Amino acid sequence: MRPQSIEIKMSTRATADSTTPERMFINATIFDDWIDTPKSKLELILEQPSHKKWPLQPNTEDLPQYKYLSNLNLEDAVSEVLHIIIKRYMMLRRTLSKENQIKLDEAFKEHANSDHSNKTPSNDKLKDFFSKEKIAAFGHIKDAFSSIAFVPGMGVKALHAGLYVLYLGDQRFFKEQIKTSSEVAAEGGLARKHHYLTPKQKACELLNTLTPKEGWPQELDAFKMILPEFKSYLAKSNIKRPASSNIERTLRRWIKNDPLVSAAVRIHSQSSTTKDLS
Repeated sequence: MRPQSIEIKMSTRATADSTTPERMFINATIFDDWIDTPKSKLELILEQPSHKKWPLQPNTEDLPQYKYLSNLNLEDAVSEVLHIIIKRYMMLRRTLSKENQIKLDEAFKEHANSDHSNKTPSNDKLKDFFSKEKIAAFGHIKDAFSSIAFVPGMGVKALHAGLYVLYLGDQRFFKEQIKTSSEVAAEGGLARKHHYLTPKQKACELLNTLTPKEGWPQELDAFKMILPEFKSYLAKSNIKRPASSNIERTLRRWIKNDPLVSAAVRIHSQSSTTKDLS
């Protein structure tokens, strides 16, 4: 499946300067398989402790981020700021399920295609899956994105204002160590495997000890033979996983499908190896 993308067209306000284009188009493609990139020089400047709270006025021109942008041509300056905006959007987006990512993308697309001289689209659609804090963070992203609309008339000042808004408020959603929902799920799976390692090893030990010389007639016989001792071991060792209500079902599943436990099950007849537990 090709990654989802959103083509974003954004309009600027008309200015009194007839040489300034009335509309500016910015295409930003958002991929489901977005991968975080190393911090840019501008990001590193913005994240210096001494610059976490920076004024819009006075002395804006003296700030290092303003000087950095001023030394670039305007197109490159816009690109650098847009990169940070999209990066922050994706860092916020990755905390959601796929279904809610699509809803957020639609809200962002609606905002990007709106007339920024009027009221922007409501956040009501986000309340079902977004906390107040995340809605506020999304609002800063939208406002920073909108600031680019004023670049033809204001130049670097518009970009600087956008960055100022972007770094307002709660920054916890933009920490590099934040994990995606899939990363959290994967770590949870590894944790569960670790918890089950000891009882799986005991199951293998019982299977090796109690297996008849000719092997088990079928998997079900192996399960029935080791189950009493397996339960006794879990109780005496005060092992909570698998839960007492789930021991039989878990052991049956391990004997049939678990790579570690199933390898210890020796069936004496090849023809019986395909029999299911019943």
